[in-house]
Amino acid sequence: MIEKTMKDLVQEEVILVPFKQHEIVEVTLTGKSKNALLVDVLGIAEGMIPVKEWGEEGSNLKIGEKILAYVMLMENDKNQVVLSLRRADQQRFNVSLNQKYKNKDKLTIKVVEANKGGLLCEIGTVRGFLPVSQLSYEHYPRVSGDKGKILARLKELINENLLVKIIAFDNKTNNPIFSEKAAAENVPFNIKKDDVLEGTVSGVTDFGIFVNLGTFDGLVHISEASWSHVDDLSKIAKPGDKIRVKVIGIESGRVFLSLKRLQKDPYLATIAKYKEGDELKGEVTKIVPFGAFVKIKDIEGLVKSADLEKKKIEEGKKYNFKIAKIDKKSRRINLTLAEKKKKKPA
Repeated sequence: MIEKTMKDLVQEEVILVPFKQHEIVEVTLTGKSKNALLVDVLGIAEGMIPVKEWGEEGSNLKIGEKILAYVMLMENDKNQVVLSLRRADQQRFNVSLNQKYKNKDKLTIKVVEANKGGLLCEIGTVRGFLPVSQLSYEHYPRVSGDKGKILARLKELINENLLVKIIAFDNKTNNPIFSEKAAAENVPFNIKKDDVLEGTVSGVTDFGIFVNLGTFDGLVHISEASWSHVDDLSKIAKPGDKIRVKVIGIESGRVFLSLKRLQKDPYLATIAKYKEGDELKGEVTKIVPFGAFVKIKDIEGLVKSADLEKKKIEEGKKYNFKIAKIDKKSRRINLTLAEKKKKKPA
């Protein structure tokens, strides 16, 4: 009897082959040598697994044992299906990672490299990336914008194990993108918005002040550091300082804090001297596409472009303005040009 090849079976439609190239199929080990494993593929074909495709399990398999394998080639020159255990492991692992991503499960990864953008990490046989922005407050490089210092801090994390969640997969490589921040859910349940807490400054960066509050860290963004404009946060706080802060938000295990909201907004005291309808002389400080900024004594207001149609004003010159609206919440004052008073006839 002439043995038929896989190609013959398919062409003659003797059977419908229940697997294809690049799929995973169950096989049974029938033979073993130094260079290959011989397997039965679903009782319809003989397969072989080259030693370089054994993976971690190949050398420990016993005759008669069943295992999943990846179909590399439907038929070689010996009419055998060529398979891989290593690639099946990889594919199973990828499926597992996708499931963890959908379930928002936490997983542990190992940091293997660092660059200015973040950390290259491994889990099993898969490599992924953890951007600097997705590090927890504990591991965020709390230094100024010096890229060399940031990289040095990131390198300190090499060989560390981090608890993360998968937040996306790279469009080109399909490698996972990790977030330590998303997995950091160590904020005590009794912490809530508007709480006033005392903590220790653990780091100062260009964009904010990190404050340790015992079992977790919070962030005072630069916009919440002071009611006045801030260029250098190191003038407000330094690592080790004890400070009081107000909780203004809690999101995904992150705590957002404020220094300025523990103080009265001086702007409210300033605008209390004015009311809508007041007419005052002011100087045009800057003209922009959406209007003009005007300095009136100790306040600044905006004249919208719609209120300047067919009216010519120049930067540096003074005009009479009328307060149209005072918005205390957004700290804005809208102005209009005051109507010129008509002279009474003599």
